[in-house]
Amino acid sequence: MTSILTYPVVREVILPFVLVFVLIFAILQKSEVLGKGKAQMDALVALVIGLILVVTPSARNFIVNIMPWLAVGVAVILVFLILYGFVEDIVTGK
Repeated sequence: MTSILTYPVVREVILPFVLVFVLIFAILQKSEVLGKGKAQMDALVALVIGLILVVTPSARNFIVNIMPWLAVGVAVILVFLILYGFVEDIVTGK
């Protein structure tokens, strides 16, 4: 049985676009560079940057090559934060 992640269009176009879109949108929302309460403008800028990345082969290939390392890094950070939460609860006695 094949998964949707085995199709090249998903791995090489959709996933890099979603990754870049979410990261750029989150950075713009948090920093409020374009103004406070401008979620539509932040989404539009993130969309344009994501689409530019998808049509640029070298940038897209770079993102595709680092995605597995990013996944491992996020998993390690998540495990660290969970362990830190357990230890903090034990030390503070909550």
